[in-house]
Amino acid sequence: MSPVLLGVGWALAACLLIVLGIFHARADTLKRDLARTSARVDSLSRDLAAERRWSTILSSTAMRTAAFTLTPDADPGLRARAVMDPGTRRAVLVFDHFKAPDGHAYEVWAFHGSTPAALGRVRADAEGRAVMRIEDVGDPDDLTAFAISLEAEGGTPAPSEPTGPIVMIGSLGG
Repeated sequence: MSPVLLGVGWALAACLLIVLGIFHARADTLKRDLARTSARVDSLSRDLAAERRWSTILSSTAMRTAAFTLTPDADPGLRARAVMDPGTRRAVLVFDHFKAPDGHAYEVWAFHGSTPAALGRVRADAEGRAVMRIEDVGDPDDLTAFAISLEAEGGTPAPSEPTGPIVMIGSLGG
């Protein structure tokens, strides 16, 4: 075999090895991208299943709603609404314009008769909007209302009753 043909053969072999190396590196990158995408799809599927589970509250024939009214201590811009499913004891509360004054936070309460139970703080975005999902509002048979208080930033010292003013009350309807 002539030295020229032998040199061309080795050059072609070297080029083939380089191309194979590039394809292999690209295949590894694609495998990593596919693994990340699969993990993201799994995460989104779990999120979608959770959202579907929460949306069943809206289609429950036993659904109860709360129409919130402002108290004299409230900022007149506050808006809130709640939907509760007695069968699952879950509730969804939606808030608008809930920007608490500096050093304060809004806290949600469930009233069972005249006994309050803390449900958590309203964690609003920069525009004052928030959605609160509550897994268990307690016994739906004696749940009479939701209330929202304006508490010091650290929250109530004993979360068994509001220490700040009640700014909204949401009586439950059918």
